[in-house]
Amino acid sequence: MDFDWIEEKHQKLLIKAMDIMKSISDKEHDIIHMNNVLVNTKDILSRIDVSVDREVSIIAAYWHDVGRSVTNKGHEKVSAQMLRDEMTRLNYEEDFIEACYKAVINHRWDMEPLTIEGKVLKDADKLDFLGIERYERCLNGNQKLDAIMEVLPILRNEVLYFSCSKELYDQKIVELLTYFYKKVFK
Repeated sequence: MDFDWIEEKHQKLLIKAMDIMKSISDKEHDIIHMNNVLVNTKDILSRIDVSVDREVSIIAAYWHDVGRSVTNKGHEKVSAQMLRDEMTRLNYEEDFIEACYKAVINHRWDMEPLTIEGKVLKDADKLDFLGIERYERCLNGNQKLDAIMEVLPILRNEVLYFSCSKELYDQKIVELLTYFYKKVFK
């Protein structure tokens, strides 16, 4: 599935998100994490069997953690508001702004998303808990993995919404276990 047209259409909005994400030093939630969530979002959108607004989902992937440039606690609300403000400044239609806002506002693992696009974002975001690159960067930076370790046991069966997300989980967990095996035994 081709998503380039979405990124071209919303180029100014997405570049703004990338610029903000470049300023975040948290190895778990920086621009690399944003890119991983974007890849996961595209994977889910390519496999999903329900109707979903792909434009909203892609924009949400870019903007979901920009609020971390301001605060970690309540970052999802700040991210959603920053997105709303930027979309208003760029003269987007109010209904589309609201759809994007709703996709971002409740993406934390202990929250219930308001829309199908919010569920896509939450699944894509949480699948990055299985990203090898994330573990490498955290371990190399002596960063604690407490939050990741808290979510892993419940991620597949209690957090993820879509069967395609669970299939991606199954693939990624094998890759992650193989990575740890090689780290320990080689």
